[in-house]
Amino acid sequence: MTLRRKNLILLSLTLLLLLLLLDITFTRFLRNSASELDQSRMEQNLSRVVLSINGEAQMLNAVSELWANSDAAWLYMRGHNPSFPELGLDRQILTTLGVSSMIFLDNDKKVRLFKDYSTLEEPSSPESEFLAIFVANPQNMELFNDLPIMGVKGIVQRGNEPVLFSLQPILDSAMQGPQAGYLVVTRTLNASLLLHITRNISFNFAIEPVTNAERNDPNLPAVVLRDNRAGEGSTVGRKLVRDHRGDPSFWVIGIMKKTDLSDVERKMQKLFLLLAGVAVLFCLLYDRFFKLAFTDKVDRLRDEIVRTRDISLTKAHVTTDNGKDELSSLARTLNDTFAYLDFSKESKEHLEDITLKVYQRFADAGNHLCMKTLEDIATRFTPRDENMRSTIPRAAEKARAFAENMGMDGEESLYTYMGALFSRIGLLGLPFAIRSKNMQLTPEQLREYKKYPVLSRDYLESIELLRPATDIPYCWRENWDGTGFPRGLSGSAIPLPARIFAVVNEWNELTRPWLGRRIPSDEEVETTLRERAGTRLDPQLVEMFIQMLREEKEAERNEEWKL
Repeated sequence: MTLRRKNLILLSLTLLLLLLLLDITFTRFLRNSASELDQSRMEQNLSRVVLSINGEAQMLNAVSELWANSDAAWLYMRGHNPSFPELGLDRQILTTLGVSSMIFLDNDKKVRLFKDYSTLEEPSSPESEFLAIFVANPQNMELFNDLPIMGVKGIVQRGNEPVLFSLQPILDSAMQGPQAGYLVVTRTLNASLLLHITRNISFNFAIEPVTNAERNDPNLPAVVLRDNRAGEGSTVGRKLVRDHRGDPSFWVIGIMKKTDLSDVERKMQKLFLLLAGVAVLFCLLYDRFFKLAFTDKVDRLRDEIVRTRDISLTKAHVTTDNGKDELSSLARTLNDTFAYLDFSKESKEHLEDITLKVYQRFADAGNHLCMKTLEDIATRFTPRDENMRSTIPRAAEKARAFAENMGMDGEESLYTYMGALFSRIGLLGLPFAIRSKNMQLTPEQLREYKKYPVLSRDYLESIELLRPATDIPYCWRENWDGTGFPRGLSGSAIPLPARIFAVVNEWNELTRPWLGRRIPSDEEVETTLRERAGTRLDPQLVEMFIQMLREEKEAERNEEWKL
C-alpha cells in the first residue's frame, strides 16, 4: 500500500472517529442538560406546592387571629356572650374560608367548645383533630408556654392526613384585656384543598406521610429527584415538609413528563451526517493536494535517481524547483550528494570533511522535515481560531530562544519548543460547546475546561518522542501564587519550562496581531508583564525575559545601523 493511500485512510478514519466522538459527546450533553432541566422544573414545581401549602397555613392563621381578637369571642369566654357560637361563628363563611373546626379552650387548657365546619363530602371531627394536635403529640402542649400575641401555626398528622392548625390567645380587640382562653383553628389537607392548589399551579402532586424510620433519620434530604424507570419518559420528585418544630411531617410527591428530545436528536444526527459528507469531501481534496505536492514529486525523484544507475555518477543531476518544502530540500541534498561524489574522485584527501558536511545536510533536512511536521500537526489540531493557531510556532520559537538565553542545553530547549507547540492539544478532548464558547463558562463547564492540561499530558505521554515535553502542556496554566490549575502548584514547584512558557505566552498574547488591533508599545508590554509578575508569572523570569527582549531590540538596531 502506498504512502498516499495510507495517509488518506488514516486521515479519513481520524476525521470520522472525531465526528463520532463529537456526536456521542453532544448527544450525551444534550440528554444530561435536558435531564437537569427536568429536575430543575420538578424542584421548582414542588417548591411552589410547598409555598401554596404554607400560604394556606398563613391564611388559616389570619382567620384564627381575626376571631381570637374579637370582643365577641373574648366576652363569650368570660361568660358574658352566650349567643356567640350561634351568631358570631357563621358556618357558611368559615366553611368557605376552608376552616375544618374551631376549638375554644379556657385558661386551664380545658375544652370549652368544639365547632365542626367540615363539609359533608369530606367530614372531619374537631375531637379527632384536637387529639391529633395535643394528645398524639403531647410536646405541642409546650406551645401554650409563652404563647405570643400573634399566636403560632403548625402541622400534625392525623393518620395519613396532614392537619394545619393555628393556636391563638383570646384577647379583646384592643389586645389589652386579660387573656380569656385559647382558640385552635384547623384545616385538613383534604382532596378539595389539594385540588385547589393543583388548579393554581397546574401541576399534579400527592401527599405522603413520612415513615418512622425517615422521621428519625438526621440526614433526611429535603428534596429527592430521580428518573422514573417504571414509567417511560417521566421524572419523579418529592419535597419534605417539616412541622412547626422542624421535624419531618410529610412528603409532597410529583410526577412530570420529561422533555422530548427525539426531534432534536434526529436533527443532530442529520447535521453530523452532513459533516461526515463534508469530511469525506475534504479527504478527497486533501488526497488530490497530497498527490500534487508530494506523490508526483517523489515519483519524479525516484525515476531520476533510477536513471543515474545507467550513467556515470560524475555530473549526475536531479531536477529541482524553487520550492521551500522538504522534497525540494531533499532534491537539492541529492544534487549535493552527487556533487560530493564527483568531487571525491578529484580530492580524496578531503573525503572525511565533505562526508561530514553532506551527512549534516541530510540531518538538517530530516530535522527540518520532522519539526515542520510537528508544527503542522500542532497548528492544525489545536482547536482555536486561525489567528491564534498561526502564532503557535511564533510562541514556541520564542520559548526556545528564552530557554537557550537562560543557559539550557540543546535537548532541553528542543523539548521546551515541542512542549510549547502542543500546549493546548488537550482542548481536543473537551466538548465542542465548552472550547468554542466565547461567553463566561458556568461552574460545571469551568471544571470540565480545567481538565484539558491533564488531557494534554496524556496525549503527549502516549508518544515516546514527545514524552519528555509534557511539563509545559501539563503545568503552564499553574500560577505563581498557586491559583492556577490543574493541581494548584505555586512558586518553584511549577516546572521551569512551564514557567518559561507562561511568560512567553503572555508576551505572545499581548503582541500577536489581528485585524483592527493596535499592537502595544514595548513599554506597555513590559508594564503589563510586570503587573502579572507574582500572581500569574515568576517575577525573576519576567525580568530576565524583558532583558532578553531589550537585547534583541538593540541587536536589531545595530544591524539596521550597519546597513
